[in-house]
Amino acid sequence: MQQRPRSPYTPVRWLHQLAVLLAQVSRAERLNRADDSLQARRLRQRMAMAQRVLDPLPTPLVGSGWPERWLWTALRWGGPALLLSLWLQR
Repeated sequence: MQQRPRSPYTPVRWLHQLAVLLAQVSRAERLNRADDSLQARRLRQRMAMAQRVLDPLPTPLVGSGWPERWLWTALRWGGPALLLSLWLQR
């Protein structure tokens, strides 16, 4: 008899997703520049997207003072969980 899952939602496994990302980076480092296969193009696209996500914010979004820079950094890297923790700390 097969058991039903306890929750209809699958849990987010951050470490598993990080392992997949690091494996893709490792594959991209070994990638030959002359490789024009579909897998190579998709891997290059994924690496370009990851680079855009991890690069600094665009100039119009960068604040002029330290509170604005801190806020944008917190929103970018911490997201709603960080805001919730700050609110709960008060």
